[in-house]
Amino acid sequence: MPAADDPVFALLRASLDPACHTATVRSEHPVCRVVAATARKDVTANGMENISLLAAGTAFAGATVAGLFAEHHAVEPDKLMQDLLAKAAEDRRNGRGEDVPWLDEVPAVLGAFFDPATIAEAPAIMARAWIEGEDRFYDMIVDLAALTAVMMTSLINLGACTQEEIFAEVGRILDLAGGDDDPV
Repeated sequence: MPAADDPVFALLRASLDPACHTATVRSEHPVCRVVAATARKDVTANGMENISLLAAGTAFAGATVAGLFAEHHAVEPDKLMQDLLAKAAEDRRNGRGEDVPWLDEVPAVLGAFFDPATIAEAPAIMARAWIEGEDRFYDMIVDLAALTAVMMTSLINLGACTQEEIFAEVGRILDLAGGDDDPV
């Protein structure tokens, strides 16, 4: 499992903070603070490695939690994400867009992980967000965390998983994705 101070786990912990629901400005929002701190590291280093790793790790974490959530509800993960997209579109058509706390691309990013034919779409969607502007990219990370938090909270409240079990599974997937078996 990645280190306790791993930015992805800091972001996941922040996403579960009740202050996420009451913050009125980004500087007070726990997830925004993690994203901003990560972005500042990149500014200092004149690069974007940290924010890229945070974005990728958050997407992998979200997909992992979506898999657990879908398994608990006996639905295919890509179907779950399609249903979320459809519900968000319906809510926006009916004037309830403020009830949808994430960009439409977020379920698309997570859903792409569950089909070998679409897996390459996840990084492509995130790259398009970066091209549209840094703020859009950062918002996508925050929104990935928000949707992941909704699913984690549901699993925890239903007694399906503990936070520790969820984090252990996310850590396992991040370890696999990180390729820690690199001999260099």
